[in-house]
Amino acid sequence: MTAWYENDTFWEEVAPVLFTKARMEEAATDVEQILKLLAPAPGAALLDMGCGCGRHCLEFARRGFRVTGVDRTARYLEMAKSQAAERGLEAEWVRADMREFRREGAFDIAVNLLTTFGYFEDTSDDRRIVKNVFDSLAPGGRFLMDIMGKEILARIYRERDWHEEPDGTILLEERRATQDWSKLDVRWIVLSGARRCEHRLALRLYSATDLKTLLADVGFKDVKAYGSLANAPYDHEARRLVLLGRKA
Repeated sequence: MTAWYENDTFWEEVAPVLFTKARMEEAATDVEQILKLLAPAPGAALLDMGCGCGRHCLEFARRGFRVTGVDRTARYLEMAKSQAAERGLEAEWVRADMREFRREGAFDIAVNLLTTFGYFEDTSDDRRIVKNVFDSLAPGGRFLMDIMGKEILARIYRERDWHEEPDGTILLEERRATQDWSKLDVRWIVLSGARRCEHRLALRLYSATDLKTLLADVGFKDVKAYGSLANAPYDHEARRLVLLGRKA
């Protein structure tokens, strides 16, 4: 049986939920905040590991960075290429699994955004991803990771929820924390017009301490945690878990 994260049908059917007009527009603000945190040199080489449809890549490219977007979903990369052509932007698009992509010392910055992490059943796969990023950075390069931290999820936890997008697409979501709050089992039902699709997925949950330890074990130095891309503290009001580490 194909794992949910390797199921192309899943990624294609949930695209209307993941890439709404509002989320596409939020990418510009996200990138501005990331650049304030990182203060990279102009024209730096940037890796977006798990880039999806490339919305952040395009914003980085628009600001003059040399961007490489990596994702395993062909449809998402097609969307990214189309948007890049439409906007007259250049970026490299690589279809690859995050567990496999590695380009020794090629990048000054790497990002992994919006909980594009914790998918895999084997925890060693998560470590492989972080190690691939580490190896792909040049000395002095920095890695920014943005996920929904375990502490935040515990604070806002709801077993069931639903959202309606402006285009009428409805997402029904059912959640269950399992394995002593180390995993979150999720059931999604997407309703779009007369179409209904249902999928089950599972995410590994990480606390700030868990991820700081993982990044440090792989080799990152000066690992810091923030509560948002806007440099908020990671405390009881944190909205996201943002980790920033440096390759010595």
